[in-house]
Amino acid sequence: MSQLYESVSHQQLERLAHIEFLAYFIGKVTRKDIMMRFGVSSAAATRDLTTYIESAPENIRYDPRQKSYIATSEFKCLLPLSADKCLSTLTSGFGDVMAGREEFRCAHLIALENPGLDLTATLSRAISLLKPIQMQYVSMGSGESTRVICPHSIINDGLRWHVRAYDRKREQFGDFVVNRILEAKILRGDAVKSNEVSSEDVDWNEKVTLVVEPHPRLSASGRRAIETEYRMKDGAFQKQVRKAEVGYLLNSWNIDSTVDAELKGAHVFLHLRNAAEIMEMGIQNYLLAPQL
Repeated sequence: MSQLYESVSHQQLERLAHIEFLAYFIGKVTRKDIMMRFGVSSAAATRDLTTYIESAPENIRYDPRQKSYIATSEFKCLLPLSADKCLSTLTSGFGDVMAGREEFRCAHLIALENPGLDLTATLSRAISLLKPIQMQYVSMGSGESTRVICPHSIINDGLRWHVRAYDRKREQFGDFVVNRILEAKILRGDAVKSNEVSSEDVDWNEKVTLVVEPHPRLSASGRRAIETEYRMKDGAFQKQVRKAEVGYLLNSWNIDSTVDAELKGAHVFLHLRNAAEIMEMGIQNYLLAPQL
């Protein structure tokens, strides 16, 4: 931590940390961001930005076209930001209790896990700034290769973090495991095209309803326990999810996704009641669901 930060008040340190968070993860920060978050005056926000720039002159620069301070390619995080809190903020906002606040969010949480902070920041900045990323990626099928992707969301499947993105190599949207990315850089001279944005990702925007019930092989007391645990009504509960999430969710919850509930094992408590219907949809990642 900079010695300068050690000499400021706790309140100003919180504001400086907010400046660093916005620059690090969103790629830009304005006086208005500080004023709205902390209820300070324009003059106070200006002083905070000046303090930050004096301590980290290579981290941000003012862009008169965007009327924002933009993170530079030489940006280095100075404060000991918490990975848990940063990922939580990207998922849920800055902790305000008022509804309707317009805040940048790009992480979609099922269960929290921490990927590398620098890589997460790179992905998040690319999403915020609508920029492609060039990355070295290790896939199960083809091994290590160079890819250019246009990310639009980060999601946790209950086991690990993925980035949802348009893959220019395959010319389609897909999922990439964040921890399989060896290195990544934003292509600042490039821009995401109209067919590479989230609104064009059909499996991301279309939703399906999963009907989940206690596994039929359970005893009466076992079914009762599962119905109580999952707050089931009429022996089942319904979960609406994106098509792009279906296989991951069924896998992370260990839901028997065979039509006739054929999976065995003491660890299998749930069954997908409408498995036949979901299978007929031809969802790409359904192959990840627990099946024979």
